[in-house]
Amino acid sequence: MNRPVAAVIFCLLGTALAPSLASAAEDLLADVPAPADSKALGTESLSSGGQQASYSTSASSADVLKSYGEALGQAGWTLAGGGGGGGSYGGGGGLRATNGPKYLSLDAGGPAGTTFVHICVWPEKPADDNCGN
Repeated sequence: MNRPVAAVIFCLLGTALAPSLASAAEDLLADVPAPADSKALGTESLSSGGQQASYSTSASSADVLKSYGEALGQAGWTLAGGGGGGGSYGGGGGLRATNGPKYLSLDAGGPAGTTFVHICVWPEKPADDNCGN
């Protein structure tokens, strides 16, 4: 095969694969609901192929953790225990869950009247599951 043809094929394959790789990362958060009455603060990619979504809400961290425990169970996740300490905001807590090989880490905390919620999902459990720190 001549080089110009090979270069075109390589570019076409790269372009065709890029959206599917991006959507795979986005799909990690697809079955994880946003906190009730929350404001989305954004999403970002994490190491080890993970994805993070961040929110703020006026609900207490205890209410956020309770509602997530129930919602995740209904969405097919298995709670793997608590964890975290509200991220760098303090005054909160966290939970961990699995859904097949997928791993979720949620940290919620903040000053009185505002709870910051960080939800991280990886394709499998990472070595460091701190979310929002």
